[in-house]
Amino acid sequence: MNQSNSVIRDRIVEASIRLFSSQGFNGTSTREIARLADVNETSLFRYFPTKQDLFWAALQSCLDGLRLRKELKTGLVQVGDPANVVPLIVELMVETSTYHPEVLGLLGISLLELRPRGELVWRQQLGPIFEAVVAYLKKCVANGSLKPIDISISAIGLFAVVLGHQRMYKLLTGSPGPYANAADAVTAYSAYWLSVLLPESGAGVRIQDRALRQPTPETIPWVG
Repeated sequence: MNQSNSVIRDRIVEASIRLFSSQGFNGTSTREIARLADVNETSLFRYFPTKQDLFWAALQSCLDGLRLRKELKTGLVQVGDPANVVPLIVELMVETSTYHPEVLGLLGISLLELRPRGELVWRQQLGPIFEAVVAYLKKCVANGSLKPIDISISAIGLFAVVLGHQRMYKLLTGSPGPYANAADAVTAYSAYWLSVLLPESGAGVRIQDRALRQPTPETIPWVG
């Protein structure tokens, strides 16, 4: 693929990300995508033979390079202090929700409209991250740094609350959200989950405000 073809393909994928994430798979037409990408529909189908091919290319573009940042990965592998590691887990999710909501949008659409392949993508792309967090929490329970809790429920609850709370808050109350910015959200969610997970002797740990890294336009916040 020469440079010109590569640029055109990237424009089509970028247009697809914008439209699919906001309108869903069934609610988006290839004609709309072609118009936004400034190509004709015939050209679009030369790059992507079907609409599903285009959707999966858009999702994969968002997920390329998906991996834990070095600081968080080290904390998980070395079973670091939950007071330090839990805020890093929270930060990962808050940054993704705040700076790249299209990732969550496309993943949600893949489950709602494009099963069973959507389920496979979740397991392949997000499964390793979830499993790493679960393994870390289990080790913390074993060494006594966390309460003896049901890890699967706690891990799913952590992901669901941090990723979904602000959206649900806006939906149910009509206000923009409970926190002024991403840093405040990280601090609040971290304090809440540490109060839930830590033994009573450590439940009063103070969460320091974290200076959030500003992700580059080319990457999602998981990129190390």
